[in-house]
Amino acid sequence: MLVRFAVQNFRSFSEQTGISMVANGRIRRMEDHVVTCGDLKLLRGAFVYGANASGKSNLIRAVDFATKIIDLGSTDAVNFYDQYCKLNKEAVDQPGVFQFDILIDNRVYSYGFALSYRDGRVVEEWLYNLGASGSEFCYFARDERGHVRTDLNLRGESRKRFEVYRGDVKALQSGLFLAEMAKKPEHEDFRVFRQVHEWFKRVIVIFPESVYRPLPLVVRDKKRKRQLETCLTHFDTGIDSIGVHPTTLENELGSATAKRLRERLRAQLADKEEYVYRDRRVLLVVRREKDELKVGKLRLNHKDAVEPFNFVEESCGTKRLFDLIPLFFDDLGDCIVFIDELDRSLHPRLTVEFVNLFYRFTQGRNLQMIVTTHKSALLDLNLIRQDEIWLVERLPTGSTLYSLNDFKVRFDKQIEKDYLLGRFGAVPFFSSDYVSEEGEEYGDPQT
Repeated sequence: MLVRFAVQNFRSFSEQTGISMVANGRIRRMEDHVVTCGDLKLLRGAFVYGANASGKSNLIRAVDFATKIIDLGSTDAVNFYDQYCKLNKEAVDQPGVFQFDILIDNRVYSYGFALSYRDGRVVEEWLYNLGASGSEFCYFARDERGHVRTDLNLRGESRKRFEVYRGDVKALQSGLFLAEMAKKPEHEDFRVFRQVHEWFKRVIVIFPESVYRPLPLVVRDKKRKRQLETCLTHFDTGIDSIGVHPTTLENELGSATAKRLRERLRAQLADKEEYVYRDRRVLLVVRREKDELKVGKLRLNHKDAVEPFNFVEESCGTKRLFDLIPLFFDDLGDCIVFIDELDRSLHPRLTVEFVNLFYRFTQGRNLQMIVTTHKSALLDLNLIRQDEIWLVERLPTGSTLYSLNDFKVRFDKQIEKDYLLGRFGAVPFFSSDYVSEEGEEYGDPQT
């Protein structure tokens, strides 16, 4: 589970700022929103508010950027050149810093790295175990010259191997030491590196344009298919059931696009592996069976319709639900989901109901959800806790994150109105000037 994420010098974030999932021990309400892990109590949800262009989406982008580098093990495959904070003229020469404090088997690990925006070099990298008393154990700390220090007390073959690995890192200027250690042969002394690296594979990031990849399983598995259909009916989409009709890539995409996609999928998909193709017109589930690609087209049955609807004919909100509903039922295990603009294309009441169902259906699972949203209807302390609400403020020097916990707010307070009035910050403030229909600016109108 995530304990804390911090970022520095990335897009609108200049100074270090972050979000914590540690629950406020003084809040006794909605204890089902909290997971107890030893002495640590962690929140299952967080809701990030802020004005347009305040930096909410940049928080999600920072997580996505960092986890891609960790998964790939290198900065080579990401665009790092223009990710620095452009509000600071010196930022291009300062490192971007990303740090995750995570919980694995009731132990808190702090992993992070800093990269150069000039050439993609990893200038620092570290992995610590954080003790409850404030103690720290260094698994490794790498500096700009590639030197690696450790508190590990290794002996024999383990020590020899680590010394070799430590020497190799000097040649990995754009590579991560963690990823390299995670690839090494099975050895008990190095197990923690694999555990930490594997944790990042369970981070899911959903943007408004994302396609949630487990959809083929939901459609193919009868139980999960029925669960999805039940939720779509519950959310008043008009859909009764889901059908998958056999088709071909050529019929749906045209010969040129189908040829390119077919070549790519044959190179990438293993036997029995599936892939979701989605564009503005169609949603296809492609499954490889030996040398053949079996293609199914999603069609949706409505109660009052005489024939099924194609995916393209559904509303934007219904399409969005196809990406979100599987979170309720997928066996994601110890996982964290980041969703940018949860409320995109969703009715306010539907957004509230989605949050209610998230807490109900994922009870007892170590699944966390961090979302950005504009929906003030969620600012209800009968729905979510004070410590689950975070705010992003845009300052002249860059974006900063802070918690509603920083304010003295009673649990029975109607905070939606106070937020819209700007009492907590993180809302837009308009100029006293106004703009004419021709786009010209004028001062205050005369009365």
